[in-house]
Formats: sequence, structure tokens, C-alpha cells
Amino acid sequence: MSEITTAVAYSTDSAGMHPSHTLPIKLRAIADAGFTQAELAFPDLEAFAGQEFPGYQKLDERGCGDLDKLVQVAGKVRQLCEELGLLILAVHPFSYFEGYEDAQKRASGFERAAAWFKVLTALNCQMLQVGSTPDPSTSSDYDVIARDLRQLADEAAAQEPPIRIAYEMWAWGAHVNTWEHTWEVCKRVDRPNFGLCLDTFQICARAYADPLSANGLLQHPPEGSAIMQLVASLKALAATLPPKKIFYLQVSDGSRGITPAALRKSAEEQGISPLYAWSNAWRPLPDMDHVSPRKDQNSWGGYLPVLEVCEAAVMTGWRGPWSYEVFFEEDMSREGEDIPVRWTKNATMSHTLLIKHLKERGY
Repeated sequence: MSEITTAVAYSTDSAGMHPSHTLPIKLRAIADAGFTQAELAFPDLEAFAGQEFPGYQKLDERGCGDLDKLVQVAGKVRQLCEELGLLILAVHPFSYFEGYEDAQKRASGFERAAAWFKVLTALNCQMLQVGSTPDPSTSSDYDVIARDLRQLADEAAAQEPPIRIAYEMWAWGAHVNTWEHTWEVCKRVDRPNFGLCLDTFQICARAYADPLSANGLLQHPPEGSAIMQLVASLKALAATLPPKKIFYLQVSDGSRGITPAALRKSAEEQGISPLYAWSNAWRPLPDMDHVSPRKDQNSWGGYLPVLEVCEAAVMTGWRGPWSYEVFFEEDMSREGEDIPVRWTKNATMSHTLLIKHLKERGY
């Protein structure tokens, strides 16, 4: 840890994608690599519940399922984290929640939130990450979106202990897909326990990169070039966001290891946005070619200006937790105990380099 950060976390879903990479194995790798906190992926917790309780029924869109069993498993994970010296920074991703006009869909979201709050309490976790909904059927009215998130924040604050809501822009979000959008929503929500999760990948995926273009960059953006578009966005971020409203920073790079045609085909096969497909499988660590050269001598393909996004967050005066959330399916989906160990250890080296670069810039 340095004076630039208050804590450094690693996300469990970034410690392996093969079924053999169980949650306990991932948490041990995170702790052994030197992290003091972990960001917990809800699907990892449910996968572990399925291992502990064969036939376990996952929670649905209303939070119905084997909740009691999931809470029991959450208690076991809490105990393991205590033994490993880990705190759980946040649970993610809570999504498809805000902006529904249909009363039943809206009610279902709050029922699901109530179930998740029970899980967070059992985990001794006080932060829930909410990803901006990709559902185009939801309202585009930010007042409607803020109405739902304000109520969610109020219900989260009523928990014992209180829970904070970290709202993250997903680049493929239907109506909220830039940091500027999340800030507009955040101002409308106007609750002390509601803030933002900034993400280097998500910000760059809208303000700098286009993985479907020939050079991987935005084409003809308003500022004239991809780099100038990003510079303008980050300058505004540094001057606009109050430090207290940045709850944490997620860090990852983006890779050009997949061709635009292959990415488009993958997205079509999965029925998701190309940006979502890119995010799920092509997000290496920053400086990964330096910290972990590939044995096949190919590049990991990272090309996003991650350092500049981190610098913009620090320029606000914010000093808070960083969390490494990376996905590289080509490597992570392989079976092998070395995967969780290697990725978590590489993340500590990547973090050290980022902090070094920031200090060289005077922070």
C-alpha cells in the first residue's frame, strides 16, 4: 500500500475462470499475493454454494432461491477471509435494476436487493456495486433512474451495519454509459451512502477505444481524435468529481488480441454488445507485457491509457481503495492451480508499476 491508495483489492472473478478455480482457492491466492482486500463476485459465491450444497438453487430476479444456504456459505467465506486476513471490499455485480416503469419488475428488483443485503451482512461487507443497466426497455429519464437508486440507497443505509452503493457505468449500458452519466445520476440520488465506482476500462471504452475499428480507437470523436477525447473527459473528471463520491477505482487494461471481426462474431453468438464481449474476455493487467511476458512471445495486447485514468482520479484529491478486475478468458479458462496464483501475483507487480509512475508524476 502507498499514500496514493488506502487499500488494494483483487476481484475473485479475475483469479480464474475454470470450475476448478473455486472461491476458497481464489481467496487464498489473493491473500498469498499480498492483497488485504478482495472484491467478491456474486457468481463465485453461488458457485461455491453449489459445491457446498448439491442441488443449490441460485437466486432469481426476485431474490428467490436457496437464500438460507447462500447466507450460510457467506458466513463460511467470511470466516475464511478472517483467517486469511482479508476484508471484502464490495460485492458485484448487482444489475438490471434501475429505471423500470413496470411495477412488478421494479418490485422484483427491490426484493432481490433485500436478499443480497442479507448476503452482504453475512459476509461482513458494507458495499454493493451496481452496474448501470443494459436493458433498453428501461426509462432513459435520469430522474426515474435516480428515484430507484435513491430508494435502494435508503434501504441499504437501513441495514445493520449500513451498506454503501457504488454505481458503475457499464460501457454497454442502455442509458448510463459514461462517467459523466453516472455523476448526473449521483447528484440526483443525493445520498451520502451513494457514490461511484470508477473503472479504467469502462471509461476508456467510451472515451478512447473502439475495439471494432481497424486501429482500436474511436473514429471521428467530437474532440477530433481519440486521445484528445480522452484528455477532455479526464480533465473534466479531475475538476468535477468530489473525492468523497468516488467509493473505489477498478483497474484493468483492454486488449487488441482479438480482431474486430472475431469480436463482432463472438458478441453475436452470445447475444450481447461487442463492448460487453470485449470486457468479459479481453482485459489484461496494465503493463502486462512487462510484468508477465507470454511464453509464446505474443503480446497480451493491452493498449489503453490506464495510467492517465488513474491519475485523473487521484487529481480530484481522492485517496481510496483500488481493485484489480481483469478478464483474459484465453488464459484464465484453463485448468490449473497456477492460474489464480499467477494472475494475483502479476497484479501486485502491475500495481507497483502504476504507483511508481504516479509518483514520478509528483503524486
